[in-house]
This record gives sequence, C-alpha cells and structure tokens, in this order.
Amino acid sequence: MTKIFKKYGKGLGAYILLSTMLWLSIFIIFPQILMVNYSMWSYDDQAQELRWQEADKLDEKRYELEQILKKEPQNNSIKKEIKAINSKIAEIDKLSQYPEKVYSAKNYEYLIENKLHRKIFFKTIWSSILVTLIALIVCYPIAYFLAHTASKKGKILLFIGLIIPYWVDELLRTFAWFMLLSYNGVINTALISIGIIDQPIEFFQNNSAALIGMVYAYILFMLFPIYNTLETLDKNQILAARDLGASWITIHKRIIIPYAKPGIAVGTIFVFMLTAGTYAVPSILGGTNSIWFTQIIYSWFFDGGNWNQGATYGLALLVLCISFIMIMLKVFKVKLEDMSK
Repeated sequence: MTKIFKKYGKGLGAYILLSTMLWLSIFIIFPQILMVNYSMWSYDDQAQELRWQEADKLDEKRYELEQILKKEPQNNSIKKEIKAINSKIAEIDKLSQYPEKVYSAKNYEYLIENKLHRKIFFKTIWSSILVTLIALIVCYPIAYFLAHTASKKGKILLFIGLIIPYWVDELLRTFAWFMLLSYNGVINTALISIGIIDQPIEFFQNNSAALIGMVYAYILFMLFPIYNTLETLDKNQILAARDLGASWITIHKRIIIPYAKPGIAVGTIFVFMLTAGTYAVPSILGGTNSIWFTQIIYSWFFDGGNWNQGATYGLALLVLCISFIMIMLKVFKVKLEDMSK
C-alpha cells in the first residue's frame, strides 16, 4: 500500500486501491459467498410435512364441526371454533409458501448419490481435458510457425484468417458447424464423394460434433498465449542448438517447450475452463448422449426452479476449475507471476 502511494500519490493511489477492492468484492468475493450460502441451505421438508399433517387434521375437524353446525345453526361456540380453525389453516398455508431454511450438506449429498449426474460430471471433466489436449496439439505448431517461421506478410495474413471468423457471434459459428456436420452436410457429402466412407457419419450421436465445435470455439485462447510466449524467445538459442547438431525434436524438447511453459499453462487453463463451463456448444452440437454438466446446472436454475441445487452444482464445477488451475501450475512448474507476464 505504501509503495502504491509513493508511486502514484495519495489521490491516485487511493483511487486504485478503492477500485481494486470494489472490483474484487462485487465481481469475485460476493458472488462466490452468495453461491456457497445458497448451496448450503435447503427447505425443511420434515417441518413442512408436519404442517401438512396438521392442516389435514384441522380440515377433518372443521368438516365434523360444519356437519354439527348444520343441525345446530345457532351454536355460536362451534362457529367460533370453525373460525379459529380457518385462521390456523390460513396461517399454515402462508408458512407453506415460505418454508423454513435449514443449513446442511443435503444438496451435496444429492449430487454425490445421483449416479447419472455424477457420470455426466466426470464425462464433462474428461471431455474438457480432451478438448484442451487437441487444442494444444493443433495450436503449438501454428504458434511456433507464426513466431519464428512465417514472414511478416504471411503472419499478417494468417492472423487475419484466424481472427475474422471470430467476428461472428459464437452461436452463429456453432450453427455453421451444425450444418457442416449434419447427416447430409458438407463434410459427409465430401467424404462420400471422395470414397472414404459409404454411409454418412452420425456425428451428433456421440461427443464428436460437440468436441469439434468446442475445439474450434476456443482454439484462439490456446494459440495466442503460446504465440506471445514464443515470440519473445531469442532465435539465436535455436540457431546455436542447430549448429551444435541438435535435432528439431531435441530443440523443441530442451529449449522451446520449456520456454513456452507459461503460455501453455495459460492456454490450457483458459481452454479447459471455457470448455467445462460452456452451454451453447453442447446444447446445439451435442446429441442425446452428449449432455454437459452446465446443461444440468441451467436446468436446476431455470427449469426446476431449484436455485439451491443449481448453486451446489455450479460450486462443484468452480472447485473443479480451481483445482485444474492448481494442477496445471504444478505440472508446468509455473507461478502466477510468470503467467501474468
């Protein structure tokens, strides 16, 4: 804090600190606290059941009194008793509309015990890792080519070719892949005309279409971090290794990949988190056997109206993403300050 005041002055320093604190509080800390709070409470079903049982007994008693009142219409005591029962039933109905909240791990227990949702959760993890690996395999040679091989003019043309498709909305790009991968789409038609396949491939009956769509949707988030890192690599190190007789495999293994670790770590984290948290791509390109965990979260919030269970599922996905970040930092032996560079 003292360094900030010395560097920027009291006024600007206070503004920077206040803005940072507000940003952290409003956009990071408060939403996560709210989600944890929602995930930890549920309705007291037992108390609700007891209320309904009491309401049923009161209703039976009211019916008996009404039968007596038909025979004795001037009996004021029965009238008062029926009125009291009506008030009590109205009170129970009001409480039933706003049931009591209890804090417990019930929502988490439901996630753990639900075999289908647990299976979808782990399938989402595996599919996200697979998309990340495919994106890394595709992007690494392209990033190296852009950083150290392509001419200035060729680099500009390649960047334009990579960026222009992303000027279109993600939904439109996804629908474009839907048309390409459909049963009678461009890809199947081309493969049949070439003679590679006899029957159209049903991409939407498994994860194939969704995986292809997600690799395409988030490939730039892998490409640019690796490119930005490799661009700062001194070419003289590569030339020196070549002069000493090192093969290209050895150069990449001993020089280029170790140097690119921060960019690879950032790219894998970005792609994994975006893939694990996507909703549009699996909804459009995924078939009946390609349900994504985010689709279940959406269903809890908007279809089922159970925000507590939805918050629990969302928090589970958040913990997964944070764990993945920590694992990637350990695997690549990269610190957070290295990633920020």
